Amino acid sequence: MATTTLTPELVELTRTLANAFAQSQKVVAAKARIGLFYQNAEATDLFRKVNEYGEELRNKHLAGMPPSEEEISKFDSLRQAVVDNPLCKGYLEARQELETLLSTVNQYLCLAIDQGHAPTDEEVAESMNQQMSACSCGGDCDSCDGSCGHEDGHECSCGKHS
Repeated sequence: MATTTLTPELVELTRTLANAFAQSQKVVAAKARIGLFYQNAEATDLFRKVNEYGEELRNKHLAGMPPSEEEISKFDSLRQAVVDNPLCKGYLEARQELETLLSTVNQYLCLAIDQGHAPTDEEVAESMNQQMSACSCGGDCDSCDGSCGHEDGHECSCGKHS
């Protein structure tokens, strides 16, 4: 048994929750989509290429050298190829679904600790909306210019960037 600070009762409740998640149709379907992506070399290679090229452009930008129009165009083409690839798109959507599920559960737990009782669905929704609006990108980190803090090594307050 792993070393933990949880009481035996909390361990049992956590296991119950973990099993419920593992057997949830949403989780099973998301894992299946992720698995299909990883089984396809073409999709994983395309995804790797866009990530590597994006990182290369980001490093260039951070070094004070703005990317050329040609480099931007190449990146946009790679990114569009990822979006157009059903396996890549399914992978990205599945990861987002899992992140959203985990974020929501975490929000319930954090509010329960803060409030001393289980929060209502409305309280959780309100809290999550407040977090998204605290991010200068308004929670839409896909179009974020980096000013929400995640480029400085801090976590974006909407939770989409680390």
